[in-house]
Amino acid sequence: MRLPRAQLAALLLCLFASPVLAQPAPSRGAARSQPEAAQRPAARPAPAAPRRSALRPGPAEQPSARPRATAGRPGAQPSREQPSGARRPGSQDRASRAAPQRPAKRPDSAARSGGTAPRLARPAARERAPARPTERPAARPVPRATPAPVPAAAAASGLLAAQSALPEERRERRPLAGPFLPAPAASGEAARCEERLRPLRNLEGFGYYLDPAFSRPDARRLAMDLEAAKPLREWLAQVQGALARHRKGEAGAAACALAAMDHWARNDALLGAVNLQGNYHRAWALAGASLSFLALREAPGLEPPRLRRVSEWLAAVARQVRPRHDRPSEALISDVRNNQAAWAGLAVAAAGVAAGDRALLDWGVERLRNQLVQVDERGALPQELRRGAMALHYHLFALDAVAALERLAAVNGITLSEEERAAYRRLRDFSAAAAREPERMQALAGVPQADPFLGPEEQPLSRAAGLEISLVVMPDPALDAALAPFRPYVSAWLGGAVTGWWKPDPAPMAGDAAGGAPVPPQPAAAEPPAAGALPAPAAEPPAIPVAVPPATPPSADAPSAAPPLPAP
Repeated sequence: MRLPRAQLAALLLCLFASPVLAQPAPSRGAARSQPEAAQRPAARPAPAAPRRSALRPGPAEQPSARPRATAGRPGAQPSREQPSGARRPGSQDRASRAAPQRPAKRPDSAARSGGTAPRLARPAARERAPARPTERPAARPVPRATPAPVPAAAAASGLLAAQSALPEERRERRPLAGPFLPAPAASGEAARCEERLRPLRNLEGFGYYLDPAFSRPDARRLAMDLEAAKPLREWLAQVQGALARHRKGEAGAAACALAAMDHWARNDALLGAVNLQGNYHRAWALAGASLSFLALREAPGLEPPRLRRVSEWLAAVARQVRPRHDRPSEALISDVRNNQAAWAGLAVAAAGVAAGDRALLDWGVERLRNQLVQVDERGALPQELRRGAMALHYHLFALDAVAALERLAAVNGITLSEEERAAYRRLRDFSAAAAREPERMQALAGVPQADPFLGPEEQPLSRAAGLEISLVVMPDPALDAALAPFRPYVSAWLGGAVTGWWKPDPAPMAGDAAGGAPVPPQPAAAEPPAAGALPAPAAEPPAIPVAVPPATPPSADAPSAAPPLPAP
């Protein structure tokens, strides 16, 4: 069969044109790279060490250390093992997915040709293999020096400083023991409480001594100071009157005493503006209030919120008392070292026991140790010997605080060293001997002793509550017999009734005579007298008479609750 010539030409044209039509059209990037790839041989071997030309070579002239699938980059050359014309469609995308790289900058060839490089998507970060751990040589053990033993006093001071540096909410809080024996069980119906007294927030006292030895009081300024501190004495008399009824077994009496203290705690009493003399009154009142609280806090039926509020208030007042006695002082008579420091220590320590704050207790015990380290070989306190005619008065007054502080420390597991115990005994024995024979103190002080705060018929032993407390730990038959006519002892600043209420020491101090005097029997607690009642003062030295309104002289059955009024 013969085909016409025109049909035969069309058939041949279709046969020759089919391979060209079947080949896919190259991409834009590949079309640009094909002329460059065609100018060099396909199988040219890579140079061993490429030379760096003085002129910057173009992207087509830069040798590649290893072939990369970079067909998608503008101006990049294809793999040398495979010509660009043999690529299959889609191989460019698979190559870019298989080897993600950072997009290269625009090549110089594309810049010279005026072409626009396509913007590629940033590939995902390449997963890095985990680094191998570097083995370090083991460090040589450094020999540590054995620390020197720390003295007990230094360790206690360091513990006190660490506790004081902590915030209030992080300080150590644990139950601390009080120094008093428990009261008998209450019976009968609860009596009504007395009307609560107005809280005293601010206190401005008046210093009343005129001479550098603080031994001659001015009558007018003394009367002004007594009037300024009268609300404190009335409030303590109300609290300790209820405490005395509680110790007799009266139902509800402890709740009345706590209510009177809680009323002052709610109103932030004693936390306002207080001057120097007012701070002394605040410390004495804090000592009496804190010890009274320790005597009644274990009574059944008391409200826990009131107990907590009062204890926290006592601790807050104690923190206001401390700064005055923490400062450095080189004065001959200084309240950093004399009886005022001992009373501040007692007040802060008793408040610390009430609040369960060990740091406050330790601060007070540190003041006790500072007093005992000053006792000389004769048993005297040099700070109080400088008080001239009042040296005996202030030895007994300092001993009151020292004896009470020692009991607070002992019942909470703090013991004195042998040197401190010996100093305590020397101070007690010297004070007792001088109270019975004032000429002994006159021989050391250089002037006759005259106490304007004693009544005409009163003797120094009638105000010696510290001697009574010392018999609990250091029995002495002769001293016990000398104190018997003046019992029961009562002191507002020692918590009220003293005789028979302080816990005895199961192990008396070394040096006590075997079979010493037993602890005085516990009498019925005496009622404190009316608030503000002060003993009539004795005649003052001729130069300065003291005019204080007369008061009912104390008796053995109802001693005055108003303690002597010392000054710095």
